Amino acid sequence: MKKKKAPRDRSRLTRFFFLPSIFTTLNLLLGYLALMQVMKGRFTTAVLLITGAVIMDGFDGTIARLLKSESNFGVQLDSLTDGVTFGLVPAILISSWGFQNAYPQIGQICGFLYLSAGVIRLARFNVFKEADAFPANIFIGLPIPVAAMAVGSPVLLRGGTPPQLKLQIVAFALFSFLISLLMISNIHYRTKKKVGTRNSLQALLILALMIALLVLYPGTTIPVLTLIYVVSPIFIFLWRKIRHRGRSAEKAPSPPAVETGEPRHG
Repeated sequence: MKKKKAPRDRSRLTRFFFLPSIFTTLNLLLGYLALMQVMKGRFTTAVLLITGAVIMDGFDGTIARLLKSESNFGVQLDSLTDGVTFGLVPAILISSWGFQNAYPQIGQICGFLYLSAGVIRLARFNVFKEADAFPANIFIGLPIPVAAMAVGSPVLLRGGTPPQLKLQIVAFALFSFLISLLMISNIHYRTKKKVGTRNSLQALLILALMIALLVLYPGTTIPVLTLIYVVSPIFIFLWRKIRHRGRSAEKAPSPPAVETGEPRHG
């Protein structure tokens, strides 16, 4: 006789299943509120709301790994939410804030390019994740939440005041285009994924510290942290190059000694 399989404890599996989705939904809510603020011209408030959505996005993934409640539904919900909060809302912010005083058509193009790059980046991430093509602690291309923080950083640095001079507007256009390219690039960005309980608790502690800094000094903390993360692969690449050259120089054989005796005469 075949042994009957013991019934799975569904209550244990689904007890905390909904918790990460709650944070994902809060992410979407903050993105919706940020969009309303952009439409009202309250750009600084919109960026702060997007920052809150980034925090919710960090919490949902960390809690899902901590409680071992990751699911395909959660992955898809998270991607769709990110497409709205960190794709659509910053794209409208780019065109509404950066090009309020000149070149509105270019602003619409820059916003659409950012949105397109963000959606492509999310789709590529899902494909790589499903195929398990890269280590879980590696992002290929700039993550879209960081990209949203990057395009929002000039807003905070200028106190919400849109750029006035045409040179400033052109510089912002090039900056937003660069962020769009970084999202669909092959540059490797580090992240914490599939970590143990101890490391997850450490990640939550670091996240709590970052939240404290964001609450106390948002206008400085957001641009500084974003800049460090965006350019960190460049510094890592240069550091590895320097170390590689140093090791190559140490391993290189020394040149043979040259004789310096008196020349012979015939």
